[in-house]
Amino acid sequence: MLHAEAITVARGRHVLARDLSLRVCAGELVHVAGLNGCGKTSLLRALAGVVEPRRGSVIRAAPCWFVPERLELPPRLRAGRFLRLSGAGDASLDDAQRRCGELSKGRLQRVALAGALEYARRGPALLVLDEPWAGLDGAARAGLGAELAAAAERGSAVIFTDHSGDGTLRATRTIGIGTDGGGAPPARVRIELARGADTKAVVVSDPALAARLAAGWTVRDAGPLP
Repeated sequence: MLHAEAITVARGRHVLARDLSLRVCAGELVHVAGLNGCGKTSLLRALAGVVEPRRGSVIRAAPCWFVPERLELPPRLRAGRFLRLSGAGDASLDDAQRRCGELSKGRLQRVALAGALEYARRGPALLVLDEPWAGLDGAARAGLGAELAAAAERGSAVIFTDHSGDGTLRATRTIGIGTDGGGAPPARVRIELARGADTKAVVVSDPALAARLAAGWTVRDAGPLP
């Protein structure tokens, strides 16, 4: 469904990914992992066709829907009209008659995701989703994970990022970016913890754990040892 051949992705003069080749087939759930700022969003934008790679080529063999981490739409545009203009007018959406300027980040995220899921219901599609669980509550995160897995079973392919680890989708494979492949793994990484509306940044200094986190692993459960 997607074939990227020797692509180089850059942000300004800073090269984020060099000579990357990638094939994604129907039924795959591909997790793009890496630290904040390493180029995950830039890579997804190139794969979805939002921007052209600096070098190389990307071929998409199915309808593609891209969901950015933060969707920005004209504030007076109604959500339902956005979906109709995007070719997903049949999507089920509670906020269809509301103006985009009235919607929170989480509600706007649901608008974009509703379009993506409608594409995948019609037939095999390529869904490229940048932090799709951001701004969703627990029930919505679980529901999205189930719908994306079902879309893959019907023949779609999903490429996604999930830096927070809040998602509930088990990837068929993970692609790590943002390292040169030959250097030593980082001895320390900064992570952000959340509890309700409160957040706190901490530095992980254990080299083994830092290397795991830098490679895209996330903390799913933690507790005191006996």
